[in-house]
Amino acid sequence: MTSHAAFIDRQAFADSLLHCGPWKCSNDDQALIDHATAQARTVELETAQLSDPIYALQRARRRATRHHLTPPTGYSCTGELLRLACPLWWRRQLRRLTSRRREQRQRLLGRTQKRAGIYVSNEGYRRRIDQATRNARLLEAITATNQEGDQYTLAELTELGLANPEFRRAELMLRIADTEREADRAGHCGMFYTITTPSRFHPVRQNASLNHKYAGADPREAQAYLQNQWAKARAKLKREGLGIYGIRVAEPHHDGTPHWHLLIWMCPENEGRVTGILRRYALEDSPGEVAHNTSIRFKAVKIDRRKGSAAGYVAKYVAKNINGKQHSRQGVPGDNLDHYGQPLETSAPRIEAWAACWGIRQFQFVGLPSVTVWRELRRLKDEQRLADWEAATRPEPEAAAILEGLRQAANAGAWDKYLHLMGGPMQPRDAAPIRPWRVVRQTVDAANINPMTGEWSSDTLGRYGEPMAGTWGLVVSSQLGETEYLTRYYRWTFERKGKTAGVDFQREGEAAAPWTRVINCTRRAMKYEREARELAAKGPLTAFRYMGELKPKRPLWPWEKSILFERSATETFRRLFPVADPARVAELLQQGESYRERDDMQRVMREERERLEVRRKASIEEGRELVLDWLLDGELSLADIPPGVFA
Repeated sequence: MTSHAAFIDRQAFADSLLHCGPWKCSNDDQALIDHATAQARTVELETAQLSDPIYALQRARRRATRHHLTPPTGYSCTGELLRLACPLWWRRQLRRLTSRRREQRQRLLGRTQKRAGIYVSNEGYRRRIDQATRNARLLEAITATNQEGDQYTLAELTELGLANPEFRRAELMLRIADTEREADRAGHCGMFYTITTPSRFHPVRQNASLNHKYAGADPREAQAYLQNQWAKARAKLKREGLGIYGIRVAEPHHDGTPHWHLLIWMCPENEGRVTGILRRYALEDSPGEVAHNTSIRFKAVKIDRRKGSAAGYVAKYVAKNINGKQHSRQGVPGDNLDHYGQPLETSAPRIEAWAACWGIRQFQFVGLPSVTVWRELRRLKDEQRLADWEAATRPEPEAAAILEGLRQAANAGAWDKYLHLMGGPMQPRDAAPIRPWRVVRQTVDAANINPMTGEWSSDTLGRYGEPMAGTWGLVVSSQLGETEYLTRYYRWTFERKGKTAGVDFQREGEAAAPWTRVINCTRRAMKYEREARELAAKGPLTAFRYMGELKPKRPLWPWEKSILFERSATETFRRLFPVADPARVAELLQQGESYRERDDMQRVMREERERLEVRRKASIEEGRELVLDWLLDGELSLADIPPGVFA
């Protein structure tokens, strides 16, 4: 096959990604919302009409599958049906599908690479920016109020947590640096590994030309391949009795294909065997393509403490994947640039857009205790509240001592001490002295009814009729039993600002409530009147020029002509251009108003006809799909179908 024919095939395959059964990924967001609502409504009606919920669920799953969506699994029949009958579920799934299909199309066409849109296509990057802007606007519009009357916007609360990239980067670097400190105390050695996918996962070569070995895999499939190989390696390490701990960083190549960096600590005598096992599984697939140079797919570097710390090895990768900010190391040329020569501060938002689009977890720690416990311990900063809780619950002295030691370490930011008190690295989670305390919230609300069964429950039910469990605190294990500690004291209620300001959030894209009592039209008219009066005061010639300059842009209002003529025109000018009769002006304004009303009515009728036509076509399409389902289920035969139905 020639290169031209291969490109044509790739173009055809890229275009086919936009067609997902009844849904077309090229449609805009409003069409997506309408389609999601229609699908959810259809599932709801079919469920109500059919007496068998299992059969209704099968039909709803087939409907989701026709859209190239994965039906929900792992829930009860009622929970799955409620999800498939929920417009929000369809909207989220279709948006995720549309974003990934459109981005994969850009990758297939070679528009995601270092000479075009590095890491993520320019189109995908713009979509992420628009999404972040919408999210920021929404966070600013919602206020949270706790039981003590403290009120904040969600945007303000977001800046105080790990959603703030600066805080997230600081916590990651603290955990890495203190883990290394604990590894030094234990006498363990550190290794830095880089693992890359085979050539068939890369749509573009290193020189930005199209890769003809590419098999069409997207970044999620490449990430799944790496995870599968990593699972094999970890299983082998466990069988061999080799313990490891550290961090895994996933980041993209210039064409959006993920690769991994692993910072791993282990016993020095196990380093050779661990490296051999990782190399074996990293090169298991297509070993011939790297026979001349295995470092293309697998690279191992031993951390030399004389040259720098392990945190220094990964600081650049952490900064590159969060916000691009780091302290440039002296004597290291290009320390502020990524592998492709791009500044870290411009690469970071594109990598974040890549991870958000494909749903790839960028950082994951291995063989270390729960970070959730660490974060919950850091909430216990109020000594008085902690003392009141212990006075009310009377915990075991051993449990109180365990919690106090870990709490002091967490609030001091000493991850190494916390790691040591939790039992050290490479310990199973069940052996940790503290774990998160998760409880289903209870309620006495009479409206807390399962929407499918109609039964009342004391458990707070979510949107899909399932109990809502949340983290409330910590459970401390001691020799005498378990003790619970509450860490989340505040209960928040949320309200949109628009409800009090008179803004309807459902009417997105329409005119907002005016800031003042002067509407924009009045303000614009006042501006024109002021300009006309100022020009009229300069004499008839200026007024005449003003009229001539403005006429091609817009017609003058009658009162503008009156101002210009009455204030400055000569008698001859008045005879040539008489002032308009007020009665005639009123008549013309009334005619213009009637014309506008007629135009508005015609526009509404035209839009209604177009909307009905779209619904008619959608109903015909759904009817055809329903008939096909009946044929497949054996409820109809070809003889029962009138001719021309599938013409």
